[in-house]
Amino acid sequence: MDGNSCLSCVTANVLYMLGVTDTPHPQWVDREVGREPGSAAQRVRARRLLLEQGLFLHMVCAYQPEQFVQEGLDYLRHYYRDEWDSSWDEHWTPHRLQRHQRECLAMQELSTFGARMLVEYRQPTLPDICRALDRCCVVWLSVDNYWGEVDCHAVLVYAQRGNVFDVYSPEGADNCLQQYRRRELDRMWLRSEGMTAVWRPAPGDE
Repeated sequence: MDGNSCLSCVTANVLYMLGVTDTPHPQWVDREVGREPGSAAQRVRARRLLLEQGLFLHMVCAYQPEQFVQEGLDYLRHYYRDEWDSSWDEHWTPHRLQRHQRECLAMQELSTFGARMLVEYRQPTLPDICRALDRCCVVWLSVDNYWGEVDCHAVLVYAQRGNVFDVYSPEGADNCLQQYRRRELDRMWLRSEGMTAVWRPAPGDE
């Protein structure tokens, strides 16, 4: 975290894989999204950066920011009811709730990018990921970090061959390029965090 957060690395590699930059540059991403050392990058700022670079995003997630803005903690408790325990009550302090409200309001503001920011509020599925890969998108996902925390780990799914998915997973391992079988990805993927397919428009589509 003092170097780069997983989301900064994923964002940098999205830009590289889609030809926006010549090399992955997570330090530049950190500067652009305002991430301080030791803190996580914000998903909304990362999505805004990708949009500002001319990319298209399709987010599929059942979580509805507008509903949280209206209902606050009650919405969180209902949405995460299967996972909620006393540690979540301790995590969601008034300060964190205020910060999350600002993030949700910022998410709503991404609608100003029009058709380049598509959002579906529903539970995504593995076929959604497969269809996105078939359209030459890369897919940013969240997976369980197994740390017993509310937050999670960002990964990038960039290809599929049969039942095997090629995944970039920035972490402490020597090799960040991994392969997940379909059943393994289905088990690790946090659907509550949704998926974001990213692609570069063809000439004339902008």
